[in-house]
Amino acid sequence: MKRFNDILCVVETGGAFKPDLERAVTLAENSQASLTVVDVVERIVAGIGMPEGGPISADLPTAMVSAHAQGLETLVDPYRKRIEIQTKVLTGTPFLEIIREVLRNGRDLVIKIPETRDWLDWLFSSADMHLLRNCPCPVWLIKDKKPKTLSF
Repeated sequence: MKRFNDILCVVETGGAFKPDLERAVTLAENSQASLTVVDVVERIVAGIGMPEGGPISADLPTAMVSAHAQGLETLVDPYRKRIEIQTKVLTGTPFLEIIREVLRNGRDLVIKIPETRDWLDWLFSSADMHLLRNCPCPVWLIKDKKPKTLSF
């Protein structure tokens, strides 16, 4: 069995994170691997009423990253007794930033909960499909619910 050395767990602060974070911690613990937990914040661009390069457009992304970093620390705090966990907040398009993080730091595995759509619960989103196709390491998408059975 291949042992993983460096695991990247992608969570959404305030979202359903429990299954992927718990499994990532357990796998890192059993493999004696390092674990990094990240959250990806979409880049905010100036819109109507927001001056380009103004104080609002500079302060808002910094505040968002800071809030997400605090949320990540709160999420991983109970697991720090088991293993050492690093946290990081990435900014940009989620699947691109995850792939860049894998390439920059040589991650072995990405663990993530797939983005869900209400009526397409059994399909993966476009961003998840991009990640599955383009990520240079294995991607483990963990569904937090039991699969639905189709009845005809």
